[in-house]
Amino acid sequence: MISSNDISIIVQGAINDKETPQCLTSIRKYLPGAEIILSTWESEEVTGLDYDILIQNKAPGAVFMDINGRKIYNNINRQLYSTQQGLKHAGRKYALKLRSDLILTSPQFLEYFDQFQERTGNYRLFNRKILTDVFFSRYKIKTGKHYTIIPFHISDWWFFGLKEDLDTYLLQTPLVKEPEFTDYFKLNPDKTGTFGLATFKFAPEQYFCYSCFARNFDDIYMKDCSDINDTISQKSREAIINNFIILGYEQSGIYLNKYPCSKHPQAHEFVGMYNFYKYQSEYKEFCDSSYKISTPKPVYEDENAGFAKLRIQKHLTKLKSPSTPLVRKFEELFISLPVSVFLYIYKLLKSCFTHNHDTN
Repeated sequence: MISSNDISIIVQGAINDKETPQCLTSIRKYLPGAEIILSTWESEEVTGLDYDILIQNKAPGAVFMDINGRKIYNNINRQLYSTQQGLKHAGRKYALKLRSDLILTSPQFLEYFDQFQERTGNYRLFNRKILTDVFFSRYKIKTGKHYTIIPFHISDWWFFGLKEDLDTYLLQTPLVKEPEFTDYFKLNPDKTGTFGLATFKFAPEQYFCYSCFARNFDDIYMKDCSDINDTISQKSREAIINNFIILGYEQSGIYLNKYPCSKHPQAHEFVGMYNFYKYQSEYKEFCDSSYKISTPKPVYEDENAGFAKLRIQKHLTKLKSPSTPLVRKFEELFISLPVSVFLYIYKLLKSCFTHNHDTN
C-alpha cells in the first residue's frame, strides 16, 4: 500500500473550531508521515493547530443566492483558490485534498487506488484514476415530478491521486467571474436552471469536473447546467468511469460531521447520488465486462421519501451527540424529528397510492 510519507495533504477552507482540529489529528493518526498543508484565510485563527505548512490566503469574495429569503453563499472561488494554493506547495508524489471539516477514521481509501484501472478508449485524461466520495457525486436530480440527468457532477469533498493528476484536474481551472456566475439564471430569465431555485451557471462540483474535461477534449461543451442531452450524458458517464473511483464511507473511512448520513450507505440510493454498487455497475458496463461486483444491490426504497429519511437520520445523530446543546436536543426531539417523520410517512403513503393507481 502507498506509504503516508509519499503523500501531501491539502486541508483547505475556513477553520472550524471543532472539526478542523479533529481533521488534523485524524490525519496524524492514520497518515503519520504525510505532509500537512493547511490552506486557509488571513483572518482565521490557527493557534494550536497541527500542520507542516501554513498558507493564509486573501479570500476571494463570495456571492450569495437568495433562495426563498435564505442567503446561501456560493463559495466556489474560495474552495478553488485555497485548493490551488495548497497544491502549489505540495511536494510529494501523491496528494489528498480535504475539506477542513472532514475526518478520517482509517487510511482504507488507499487500498482502492490500484483497483478499477481498466479503461475505455475515450476521455482518458489522468495517468491514474482519482479517488473521490459518493456524497454529492450526482448522476440525476429531481425536478418537479421527473428526474433530470446531471453530467460531470463529481463530489468535491475530497480527492486522492497522483499529485500531477490533481494538478491537471484543479490547478488550471479558472476562478469564475462574479456575480455573473452565481446570478447566471437571474440574468438569463429565459432559461431554466437544473438545481431548483439555485441561480448559478453550474453547481461547484459540476463546474470543477466539466471545465476540466471541456478544456482537454474539444467535443465536450455545455453552455450551462441546463444544456443537457443524451450525447453529453454519455460522454460524462465515460469520462467519469475512465478517470475516477467513487467510494462510500465503508471504503474510504472519510466522513463529514455536517452530514451525519455520509456514514450510511443507504443514503445515496435515494437522491440521485452514486453508491459503490452503482459505480461498480458502471465500471462493469464500460470497462470490464468480466468484473464481479462485490457489493449487493441496494434494496429499493421510494426515492420521493429519500430526503425525509436522510433528515430523520440527521436529527437522530444530533440527538445522540454529546456535543449538541440541550436546547437544540429539545428542538430536535419535539420539532424537527416529528416533522421529518411525518413527511417521510406522508411521502411513502403518497408513493404507495401513486404506485397502486399506476398499476390498476
